[in-house]
Amino acid sequence: MISIADLWATWSGPAGAIVGGVAGWAGTVLKARMQAQRNRLDAGQQALQLVDQSHRQQAYLAAAYERALANEMSARAREVMTADMLQDMHVEAIGARLRCHDLEMRFSLPQTQFPLMPAFPWRMVPESAPSAAPDMTGVEAASTAQPGAETPTDQTAPPTAAAAGS
Repeated sequence: MISIADLWATWSGPAGAIVGGVAGWAGTVLKARMQAQRNRLDAGQQALQLVDQSHRQQAYLAAAYERALANEMSARAREVMTADMLQDMHVEAIGARLRCHDLEMRFSLPQTQFPLMPAFPWRMVPESAPSAAPDMTGVEAASTAQPGAETPTDQTAPPTAAAAGS
C-alpha cells in the first residue's frame, strides 16, 4: 500500500502549484468583486452628493429669482408713482401756460412762446430716427397746448376764461 508520506513527497510540488494557482485566481476574483461593490457604493454616494448639491443650487437660484422679482416689482411701483407725479406736474405746467396766455390776452400782451414740452407719457424714439427737438434726445416733442387743441393725452385742452367770456 502507498503511504501518505510517499504520496505527499511525489505530488506535493505539482499539486501545490495547482492549488496555489486556483487559490490565487479565486483571491483575484474575490478582490475584483469587492472592488466593484465598493465602486458601486462610491458611485451611489457621489450621486447622493450631486443630488444634494443640485438641490442647494436650485434653492439658491429660486431665492435669487424671488429677490430679482421683488426688486423689479418695487422698481415698477416706483415707476408708476413717478409717472403719476410727472403726469400731475405735466398737467400743472400746461395749466400754467394756459393761465399765462389768458392773462396775456386780457392785458393785450403778445403771447409768450414757451419751449416745446415732451409728450406725456413719453414715446421713446430710436436714436437713429431724426429728433423733433435736438435738445430732447430720444423723446418726441409735443406742441404747446392751445385752448381746444389736441393735447398729448388725446383730449382737447380746456377753454381759458378769456375764450369762455368772448
